[in-house]
Amino acid sequence: MHVLPRYPYRRPPELDGLPQDSRPAVVIGGGLTGLALALDLARRGVPVLVLDDDDTVGVRGLASRGMCWAQRTLDIFERLGVAGRITAKGVAWNVARVLAKDQPVTSYTLQDQPDLRHNGFANLQQYYVEQYLVEALQAEPLAEVRWLNKVEHIAQHPGGVRLTVGTPDGPYELDAQWAVACDGASSPCRAALGLEPVVHDRTEDRWIIIDITAPGCGWAQERWTWLDASANGGRAVWRHKMADDTWRLDFQLREDEDAVQAATPEAMRRRVHTLFGEALEFEIAWSGVWAYRHECLEDLRSGRVLFAGDAAHLVAPFGARGGNGGVQDADNLAWKLALVLNHGADEALLHTYSTERKQGALENIRQARRSSRFVHPQGHASARLWREAIIAMAPDCAWAARCINTGRLSNPCRYADSPLLAGGAGEGAALPDVRLAETTSLHHLLGPWFTLLVFGDRLPPALTAVNHPLLTVAFLAPACDALARAALQRQLGVGADSGECWLIRPDQHVATRLAHQFPTQVPAMLARALGSAPTASPLATAHDMHATTA
Repeated sequence: MHVLPRYPYRRPPELDGLPQDSRPAVVIGGGLTGLALALDLARRGVPVLVLDDDDTVGVRGLASRGMCWAQRTLDIFERLGVAGRITAKGVAWNVARVLAKDQPVTSYTLQDQPDLRHNGFANLQQYYVEQYLVEALQAEPLAEVRWLNKVEHIAQHPGGVRLTVGTPDGPYELDAQWAVACDGASSPCRAALGLEPVVHDRTEDRWIIIDITAPGCGWAQERWTWLDASANGGRAVWRHKMADDTWRLDFQLREDEDAVQAATPEAMRRRVHTLFGEALEFEIAWSGVWAYRHECLEDLRSGRVLFAGDAAHLVAPFGARGGNGGVQDADNLAWKLALVLNHGADEALLHTYSTERKQGALENIRQARRSSRFVHPQGHASARLWREAIIAMAPDCAWAARCINTGRLSNPCRYADSPLLAGGAGEGAALPDVRLAETTSLHHLLGPWFTLLVFGDRLPPALTAVNHPLLTVAFLAPACDALARAALQRQLGVGADSGECWLIRPDQHVATRLAHQFPTQVPAMLARALGSAPTASPLATAHDMHATTA
């Protein structure tokens, strides 16, 4: 069984009275979102300090927690340098099967897209992902992680934030220009600032997670959902495979069921054997009872403090939206905060973080709510009748099968209402990482900041005079150009004409699509994203990053 790493506590220099400058960025919370954000900031040239009140990764031992990583999140991890480890250790899957009252209803393939760099989904326990992020941070000279450093108080002043931090050796104070609270669903930072999230849903519907190791079970690497399973008292069950021959099982509890009793080893073993048979040999790796709620802060920024991950919003784990949403928060915030700190961008740019990621959170809440009502339409008679009709028709009707909603899996948010966009078709969407050759994909062409992606092998004459220090130009060779345009048409619903230019943001979302006759939009869109245009310098052109013919 995997053993969680323990990281050493080191006495902070502030405890010895050593003078310290105000930190540019402090990340509060060394979980998934905080670690991803810190790694992104460090790689963008921002000195970053992470404060965590624990000395290991994960929560409450070997809890799988977030364990289903979506394609978009894998693309982000690719940019951060940890995707290879995640996909090598994790379990790739595409097939989902649904049973209702113990009978097969439908099966379908989820995002089986071989022309994209990463599989639709990869399953890996969250503690592994966090460990890989910590190890990547340890290699970054601009990053520091302080373990067993608990933020006990937070106060804002006009120039930044003052933190009071508790340690095994006593408390100390720390100043920061910006703080990002990634301190979880109960968020002490949120409470200290007197902020209350807006509650969208709160339910007594409860589930028990039972992670089991079962090396000899022989089950397929597929997601299975049982609706109204007789072996679970007419309630739902999910089954996912993870690393180390470990399976994530989610059992929905009855309304009158005692959660403490359900979590006893005897009750859990009986529940698993009732569903899978007495012959199954397994060990329980971890278990936990949860009840879901949906909530989101009205504003993800409060002065010099920003909120990300569960501290900003909570969503039920229908469709793997919690951990994936937190990583996408970090992806959206890192480049904006780096531009404000290091490149003179107006801090109003950070308001767009709140606008865009609140849109993403509310979209996740809407999708999870729909899934939860389909899985268990308690108190919704019309929803139950609808579900029963759909299930009855699904084996023989493709339309009805598509209506079965056991958890629409996480897709990247398209920032349709962002003030950074002009509102054209496809703008705000995440650029899929299309395979261009055996070892090359579309994201390999992108620079670290903004990229002008030219569909063709030369820059339109009107754009050759564009100068900007944060802009890279990348071209698609003819053989790859047609392949990429076809994939983008299928993925985004919009195509690119040969010779068209797309301005790609640092988080790989499409800022705008430009035709030849509108070259002036490039500096205008960049100025819009930055708040103010920096001093011009020669255009950085990525001639060495041309796509090669497959």
